[in-house]
Amino acid sequence: MLLKLKQFFKQETVLCVAVLLACATSFVERPRLEYIDFAVLSILLSLMLVVAGLKSVSFLDWVALKLLQRCASWRSVVLALVGVTYVSSMFVTNDVALINFVPLALIIGKRLQRDVARLIILQTLAANLGSMVTPPGNPQNLFLYSHYHYTASSFFAVMAVPGLLSVLFLGLLIWRGRNEWLTLELPEPSKPDMLQTGLLLLLLALNIGAVLHWLDKTIALVITVAFVLCRQRKLLLEVDYSLLVTFVGFFIFIGNISHTSLALYLKQSLLGKAEGTYLAGIVASQFISNVPAAMLLAGLTSETDALLLGVNIGGLGTLIASMASVISYKLFVAEHPYQAGTYLRTFLYYNFAGLALLGGLTYLLFLW
Repeated sequence: MLLKLKQFFKQETVLCVAVLLACATSFVERPRLEYIDFAVLSILLSLMLVVAGLKSVSFLDWVALKLLQRCASWRSVVLALVGVTYVSSMFVTNDVALINFVPLALIIGKRLQRDVARLIILQTLAANLGSMVTPPGNPQNLFLYSHYHYTASSFFAVMAVPGLLSVLFLGLLIWRGRNEWLTLELPEPSKPDMLQTGLLLLLLALNIGAVLHWLDKTIALVITVAFVLCRQRKLLLEVDYSLLVTFVGFFIFIGNISHTSLALYLKQSLLGKAEGTYLAGIVASQFISNVPAAMLLAGLTSETDALLLGVNIGGLGTLIASMASVISYKLFVAEHPYQAGTYLRTFLYYNFAGLALLGGLTYLLFLW
């Protein structure tokens, strides 16, 4: 029993911490139902169902293979895989993008007998940087967009410049990599069910509209669940319900501590200024990951733009700064365990270089 509990805690560390924090602070402050943002939970559930549906029809794999069939050089392969990871992460989240496209990089590495560690690190960077540009790109953006009542124009006004800088950064890394002509033989991808895929893409657009406040989130959830019940009931078993419980735990924890004297002190000191909030978002992300960092700090600051920038750029850096990075690390190490150390060193080099460059430029452009 104890062994199972340890294994569960190891697999769901963030969930366990969120629940423990919620329970511990509930002894100090009485929790309230209004602390829980049901709108965020509903749109998160809807998006997870739609993304699971797109995975079931292998739509993303089909798109990637179609792109790779046109590649005639190693640089074009890297550009295709990094590009498709970047763009898809804007809509289906960074972790889903990596789950779909890192295995393709590993397959290509085997076929061409090439070391793909650098390619996978670039894909990880692309997933974390691409996902920061849109509200549905990652869970912290979904939360902050709703929590601070952003509009589409106000959100993109903040994230457009970092998004452009991230494209230039990735482009520089791709251009600096070695290149050679090659022949890449890939199987003809099986065409997904176009009717099912079309309906799922419409649902994705519907839910993105709900994220942007163009449609009621409850209506979007009802339509999505009705579709799933009618056509793909098994998708209900593929949802990461632990993420929903994690959000509930953090909602209660944030609500509880928001009334304490410590929270008041932080609001008036470090987190009362944009510079302090931005730095706190970056630093906290390095140690507890950017999703819990965003949820923790949101209850302590009104510097909305600084926090949005800090936790998104803070996804660069350590391996756990963005939990999506752990996904690609595990996928690579499972295939190449002897390269774990080399991968991690290279990962940290590129990530901290990106953090220094993008973090510094963002600070100068927005907060100086």
